[in-house]
Amino acid sequence: MMRAWVWLALGLQLGCGGGVGPRDLDSDGHPAELDCDDANPTVWRSVTAYADTDGDGFGEDGTSVTCVGDTTKGWTQEAGDCAPADPTRWRRVPGLYPDADGDGATGAGPVTGCVGATLAGYLRQAGPPDCDDGDAAVSALVEAWADTDLDGVGAGLAITWCPSRGRAPPKGYVLTSGDCAPGDTRFWRMLPFSHRDEDRDGFTVAREGTVCSGEALPPGYATVSGPEDCDDRYANRTVLVERWPDPDGDGYGDGAPLLLCKGPGESSPRETFRGGDCAPGDGTRWQPLAYASRDADGDGRLSPATGEVCSGFWLPQGYSSEVRQDDCDDADATVFRAWSVHADADGDGVGSGVATSLCGAATVPPGYSTSSTDCAPQDATVWRMLGFTHRDADGDTYTVAQSGELCAGTALPPGYATQALSGLDCDDTNAAAFRDVTAFADTDGDGVGAGASTVLCTGGQVPSPWSATGTDCDAQDATRWQELVAAHADRDGDGFTTPIPQQRLCTGKMLPLPYFLQAVGNDCDDADTGRYQWTMLYRDQDADGVGAAPRQMTCIGASAVAGWSRYGDDSDDSDAAVQTDEAADEELSLILDL
Repeated sequence: MMRAWVWLALGLQLGCGGGVGPRDLDSDGHPAELDCDDANPTVWRSVTAYADTDGDGFGEDGTSVTCVGDTTKGWTQEAGDCAPADPTRWRRVPGLYPDADGDGATGAGPVTGCVGATLAGYLRQAGPPDCDDGDAAVSALVEAWADTDLDGVGAGLAITWCPSRGRAPPKGYVLTSGDCAPGDTRFWRMLPFSHRDEDRDGFTVAREGTVCSGEALPPGYATVSGPEDCDDRYANRTVLVERWPDPDGDGYGDGAPLLLCKGPGESSPRETFRGGDCAPGDGTRWQPLAYASRDADGDGRLSPATGEVCSGFWLPQGYSSEVRQDDCDDADATVFRAWSVHADADGDGVGSGVATSLCGAATVPPGYSTSSTDCAPQDATVWRMLGFTHRDADGDTYTVAQSGELCAGTALPPGYATQALSGLDCDDTNAAAFRDVTAFADTDGDGVGAGASTVLCTGGQVPSPWSATGTDCDAQDATRWQELVAAHADRDGDGFTTPIPQQRLCTGKMLPLPYFLQAVGNDCDDADTGRYQWTMLYRDQDADGVGAAPRQMTCIGASAVAGWSRYGDDSDDSDAAVQTDEAADEELSLILDL
């Protein structure tokens, strides 16, 4: 580099003539007359080339690079890159149809597309028209109708729009058409009806047709028959009703009824809604009322008795239309209630044995109970049968399914339950064993089993010589139980690895030597411990520690090999005493003295 500066300085002082012969100012081994840039040792030859900024092997038209060397990057002799900043695209293909979103629907074409190895973003053949080539979920135009009343159903002429990127229809438009009442939000579709209730009284007449409706038919229209209406013009006239003549005005008539279309409360003078007057000439009595019970002893409690009495609105005091068994002895006012009781010998409130009938007062007679379910008549601590569905015979709180009943008090005794307790018991005879576990035989004792699984009933843990896992890749070797991936090896043991084809090895906690998963350095010679790294060296023929060009990529160890040097500026590599150019140094001194 110093030599280049010397000749540059001489050129400035002496001019471009001076009689100096051919030189190699940048010491790159190429004479100045053949070097396209003799001030730069990295370039020397002229080429017709183009800038390749994206590294795809194709250059940009009109941006030429003409002076290059072996290490010059970013150029190519292939021109025509249609996407200089995109390494995935470089060539132009005509006759294509755009499909940027990859949905099979295409934009306008054919066009000339800029593509790479594939036709990504384009298709050879036109697909269905795509209204938005940036949204793969949408391609076709859809129709929408004006919804002036905002009831969700439109009417009139349809418009089309592209529903891409989740867009809703334009404001005021919907996807459903056919609104039969565009100005009324309550109605939008025609529905058929088969019955009409014009007077809205809940009674219908048969009449078929269609009417503009909403979710359902509007009031007054139906598809099923209701009660038949005798007059659909008046809401209070629905069915034919009976009316009787009532000459005594007590509300009850006499004789045969007349069928008339009238409202429930509508009648003419001296006309009534009911017949059967048992005393037609007496306005205080009009109907015979049946009774099923009466009070013969006057204690206010009734006993069964049947008959009829002509009366007014109600039965008189001491009669009832219901069968009343309030008095078990209607001839004795001191007793009235019939008891069906059972003897309660142990006094626990629950009796047993056959029922005994007693007529008494308001409370259960002493020594008796209305219940007969005492399962232990002589033991006051237990009195009822309770069912159980689970059994815990060994007392470990884990149960087995077992159904039955036993005589108990307020709750089931220990060992019985109506639901599973801590869990299902695989051995209800042993409190230490209650849970099934899946185990694999661990023949080599490394903690990992292999082979077919076995179910063991234990206290929840897998015992030795079993294991809860069955993935042992070598069931006979305790030092190996899992497969690890190896992608690098250090066969010469120098601490540096080289890549190998990925393989799986059956091993223990870590990969065995010489295998590794991750790279350690990049060994350039894995058969020689003394060499493990690539370095650029210069040939040092005079063994003075400084070499000369050309340099060469060499596989070495910690230091350079004999006959080579990391340095390459020896001006005379045949003389160990000379490493610098004395003439050049002298020329530089002369220039500096000027």
